[in-house]
Amino acid sequence: MLRRAAPLLVVYGLLAALMIYGTASSERFLTEQNILNILRNAAFLGTLAIGQTLVILSGGIDLSVGSVAKLSVLVTAILMDGKPENMFVAIVATLAIGALIGAIHATAVTQLNIAPFIVTLGTYSILRGIALTVATSPVGRAAPELVRFYDLKIGPVYALTLIFLALLLIVIFMLKRTPFGRYIYAVGGGEQVARLSGVPVKRVKYGVYILCSMFAAFTGVLMLSRYGVGDPVVGDGLELQAITAVILGGTSLFGGRGSLLGTLGGVLLLGLTSNLLVVLNLDQWLRELVQGLIIVTAVALYKQRGRQ
Repeated sequence: MLRRAAPLLVVYGLLAALMIYGTASSERFLTEQNILNILRNAAFLGTLAIGQTLVILSGGIDLSVGSVAKLSVLVTAILMDGKPENMFVAIVATLAIGALIGAIHATAVTQLNIAPFIVTLGTYSILRGIALTVATSPVGRAAPELVRFYDLKIGPVYALTLIFLALLLIVIFMLKRTPFGRYIYAVGGGEQVARLSGVPVKRVKYGVYILCSMFAAFTGVLMLSRYGVGDPVVGDGLELQAITAVILGGTSLFGGRGSLLGTLGGVLLLGLTSNLLVVLNLDQWLRELVQGLIIVTAVALYKQRGRQ
């Protein structure tokens, strides 16, 4: 039990250490508004990381989530065009595009037997190119209701944070209490064994890739509430941050092992680190350096564990 809980103990132990360090280093850090802002901003990366966790648990990876979010911001802003009556159609159309992208990924992986890394690396570039073809400068507008949603609070907590936590709890329940959730772990733990055991491997892969891209598309919708316009620079680097958060949470890059509770810890750790760098007026490149070192170290550890 201690071995299984080790990743959670590490990530939440680091969170506690950062909280203590931030509190001792700056009076502005441990204020109610700053903590609420950390949790609100974590909702964007957190929503993206939920889908990424599902794919990695199944033994795959999705490098295109940042590009999906970028394209979704533009599409939603253009379709919405600042009109409240267009909100529903714009959001549904964006989620449908996300589902289509996920289905394409799953088809390439299951029917054409192309490695997930190659497939999603290709669509990362393709979708990025499409997004920059649509617009190279801010376009469209979010409806006023969506813009106000960014600052909406339910009690003392931002609504964005509550939406992320609700999605997190729903997917945790799915992983723990439904056959589909158990199948995801089975496929990630050993695809051939899962197939021989009667697990519908192809359907599971379609499910996780479609969900992942839909979560990425929904992240784009949420980010539009923050920016108010379709900005083509939105989404850059999000795929790296999502993978980092998942790895930090203890999910194995080889699949079959990990949890969304760990991913939550990874998301909060990245959000806290970023906020602390801003509060302490440190350079942005330090954040990139830390994330890169974390990924390399985590991959090396998992590689060694896989050999053992």
